[in-house]
Amino acid sequence: MKKIISVVISGIGGILGLSCNLFTDFADRFRENEDGTKGIGIEVDTKQAAVDVSVIWNYNVNNSTVFDQIVEKVREAIAHMIGLYLVKFNMNANDVMTKEQYLEKYRGKDSDDNKGNI
Repeated sequence: MKKIISVVISGIGGILGLSCNLFTDFADRFRENEDGTKGIGIEVDTKQAAVDVSVIWNYNVNNSTVFDQIVEKVREAIAHMIGLYLVKFNMNANDVMTKEQYLEKYRGKDSDDNKGNI
């Protein structure tokens, strides 16, 4: 389910990338392939799900509109693909930066979560 949420978020503009805590970010430096679902937490019951997401926001975008789009798309995706009802969706902005700042910071990283969703 984390992969589904990652794909949904990457398909919506306004989010530069998924984010994580300092420990996970440090551990990623030693991995060959980064975790494309980092920054996503899920609690699942038999019929419902709660999602927590940490992201890097794009500075020049209306974040309220982006948040509403993400919640609706995640709700639709997990209902359609898994048959669960989204009961809670929390999004934490771990950082806010321009597209240029983001590209400068993450230039050279070849992970899917740093491409395509700018």
